[in-house]
Amino acid sequence: KNENLCRPVFYMCGGVLTGLSGVISSPGYPQEYSNNADCSWAIHVSNTSVVSLVFLDFQLENNEGCNFDFVAVFDGPTVTHRHLGKYCGADKPPKTVTTSNQLLVVFKSDFNIGGRGFKAYYYSGECQQVLSDVSGNFSSPHFPNIYPNNINCHWSITLAAGYRIKLYFPVMDLEDRNSLSDECDYDYIAVYDGDSQTDPLLGRWCGKDQPPSLISKGNKLLVVLSTDRNEAHKGFIHYKNRHKPCCQSLLVYLCKIPIVICKPLS
Repeated sequence: KNENLCRPVFYMCGGVLTGLSGVISSPGYPQEYSNNADCSWAIHVSNTSVVSLVFLDFQLENNEGCNFDFVAVFDGPTVTHRHLGKYCGADKPPKTVTTSNQLLVVFKSDFNIGGRGFKAYYYSGECQQVLSDVSGNFSSPHFPNIYPNNINCHWSITLAAGYRIKLYFPVMDLEDRNSLSDECDYDYIAVYDGDSQTDPLLGRWCGKDQPPSLISKGNKLLVVLSTDRNEAHKGFIHYKNRHKPCCQSLLVYLCKIPIVICKPLS
């Protein structure tokens, strides 16, 4: 294991996080984490929300009982609160959802053997919704004002079996593409044909370009808004849809995005 204990990243181990969403990672990630680490992240969101935690990458020393290197998660601000899980090895932990507006994540390592560590993101109810009604709407946080930096918001649309979702995007106002790569590397909207980011990606957009309409193959869509720590814009802008009927259709407004929910005629 790297014996250089003077890397500045060690001083960034843990902290108090109060944003709508954010990212946490082991010291030095994706490089091998240090020995004898003891990090705690106390996540505190608004009183009306709960906290969701999703691991993107995970590789720690493995042992039965996870007594050497481990990540522990608690349903509250201290280790005296309900224990939600203790994890090690290379299997990504399951998604965790609290019962309150606070979550504690603890990472500890022993004196030898390490790994790549972990990276995870959290988000609050203000930045996450599961939508199943045939009418409703949502918008980027603080819309029509400027959205926050460093957020990762999820809107999951799930309807009854047999329905499909037609998604119309409004005019957007997000940070522009990376001028060097011509990719949406900074702030972007991504849409997945299902209920998770492992499902097929229908598209990823940024700037002020209006994407084409999208139709799901099934009864689920996931919309993700991700922003970085720099430039911010207004986000989603209200849009009134004019559409042609599609089979049996119901008009839904989601994310200030009109949606036509279509079911084949019998």
